[in-house]
Amino acid sequence: MGKFDPLTYLSRRYSNRKPSTIRKIVSDNVGVPGMLSLAGGLPNPAVFPISGLSMTLQNGTTIDVPPSQVTEGLQYSASQGMPKLLSQLHHLQQRTHNPPHEVELIVGTGSQSLLAQTFDMLLNPGDSLLVEAPTYPGSLAALQPIAPSFVPVQTDAEGIIPQSLRSILNGWDSSKGQKPRVLYTIPTGQNPSGATIPDDRRIEIYSIAQDHDVVIMEDDPYYYLYLGGKDGESSVQPKSFMSMDVDGRVLRFDSLSKVLSSGMRIGFMTARKEFISPIVKDIQGTVLHTSNIGQVMISSLLEQWGDDGWDAHVCTVKAFYAQRREKFIHYCEKHLTGLAEWVYPKAGMFVWFKFLHVADTLDLIMEKAKKEKILLVPGQSFFTDGKPNNCVRASFSLVTDEQMDEALSRLAKLLRDNADK
Repeated sequence: MGKFDPLTYLSRRYSNRKPSTIRKIVSDNVGVPGMLSLAGGLPNPAVFPISGLSMTLQNGTTIDVPPSQVTEGLQYSASQGMPKLLSQLHHLQQRTHNPPHEVELIVGTGSQSLLAQTFDMLLNPGDSLLVEAPTYPGSLAALQPIAPSFVPVQTDAEGIIPQSLRSILNGWDSSKGQKPRVLYTIPTGQNPSGATIPDDRRIEIYSIAQDHDVVIMEDDPYYYLYLGGKDGESSVQPKSFMSMDVDGRVLRFDSLSKVLSSGMRIGFMTARKEFISPIVKDIQGTVLHTSNIGQVMISSLLEQWGDDGWDAHVCTVKAFYAQRREKFIHYCEKHLTGLAEWVYPKAGMFVWFKFLHVADTLDLIMEKAKKEKILLVPGQSFFTDGKPNNCVRASFSLVTDEQMDEALSRLAKLLRDNADK
């Protein structure tokens, strides 16, 4: 294996991407002394009706965004993200993951938009893509127009089984096309299974990626919802793929939706410059940039908190979801013992059920469960082959204790009434 070269991974479409001429002229000359710009089509902020912005936190603290930042937030800005927020997020990544190589960041409209753009950047139609079985249906929806050839990697209660990944790549049949060069994984609190890949597996998976020159898309929206194991188990969070990435083959996706606000739609991607630059060009030619108001609000919040405030908030979020997890598992044991199997999730907000006496959950969940006023997601939605299976995903993020109890009681009755004969 030669030196890792990111540029050889770009799809045909992205290889043809060119920067926006206007955006390049303006960005290259911002701040040049004496420069008088007649280039950019920026509207004059004097006609904007908003002049101030303040936020009230749940503890009663008020944050008044400085007028200069309000003005900046109301205007067009850099496609990569607002410089101040990029600097703050870069600091967060260095403090949290300490990547062993130089990285850049880009802010997106939630990590979902960056995932979709990255799939488009790395894949041509028909290319093989390694995905966990099961995997996140939002990514499958983003991949549908590209029409890749999905290569499912087997998983268990601890996520990707390294031997499955190694076997696929070692025994690749060239008649199926080019060997897969991209692995898409959700390593922490996986959606839908709730599995978290432990350190030893992550190290082995990264080594396999090195051996076969595979890029790892590390989709980690539940990183800050790592809740730890059962009593007596280690609560030390596994290291990210980014933290062990000596080659620069990991593209990491983080989301603020689970810890700050899902409605602000702010996510960010961390990777080598060679992978960030094509995404910047794509944004220049599509949405121009992510909403600046959301970026300004988050930047002001991070500035107010500092490292200690961020850490304290994350601890509060983790404690909240850990309590909900314990309650939900309690009611699972109360109502579903003997009817279903599940894995105790160390992270995230999902429990993945395997029903013991129902072979196909699609009709059960889409028709019969709705009549009983229970909403879950059938397992078929999370597999690339679309075949019937006995799996179901449940979320414990919003329901109250009483609603958990009642919902799982209704589910238990449904399972008993519809058991395969």
